[in-house]
Amino acid sequence: MLGVVVLSMLTTTASAQSVKINAPLCLTGSPNIGFEYTLTRQLTLNADVFWMPYMFKKGEEVFRVLEGALEVRHYFNPNNFYTNDSWDGFYVGSYAMYGNFNIGLIKNNDKASSIRRRGWGVSGGISGGYKFAIGTRLALDINLGLGYAHFQYDKYPLGGAFVKYPLELKNTKKWIGPTRFGVYLVYNIFR
Repeated sequence: MLGVVVLSMLTTTASAQSVKINAPLCLTGSPNIGFEYTLTRQLTLNADVFWMPYMFKKGEEVFRVLEGALEVRHYFNPNNFYTNDSWDGFYVGSYAMYGNFNIGLIKNNDKASSIRRRGWGVSGGISGGYKFAIGTRLALDINLGLGYAHFQYDKYPLGGAFVKYPLELKNTKKWIGPTRFGVYLVYNIFR
């Protein structure tokens, strides 16, 4: 139901579309993409997705993460740096994220005591940032989000014959603090 409402808002009121990439994630070789849609003069809808597909066969280490996020932003005193109402300046917003992960790294060079965690997580909170115009089509968007994160995962041995058999089921972790950070290079599709 929420997807239908968001889709109808985008098709009827969106006046500018921007595509973006998170530069620090690109430097690590992690594919990511984001979109920002202008809803009103001060409100935008932002959506991001990224994937970390790493598998290190030697020690059977793994670092795989797939995450998606939605954010509604409110720009304060926005400047129109594009001709179709895409904004820059300070903003605050609220966001929600969901992702799944499979992470296991060798701890203290001891594979026998190392574990792998596989599960999912959700997060939500408030964000703030600033978007700098660096051209008629390009911008730099820096943001930070503070909020609550909840993770649920199963523990597995890192490698060996029992790698598919969980050691523990349904562990949970909670976190309050920084849960979102980005330095995005933004490209406006329309001028």
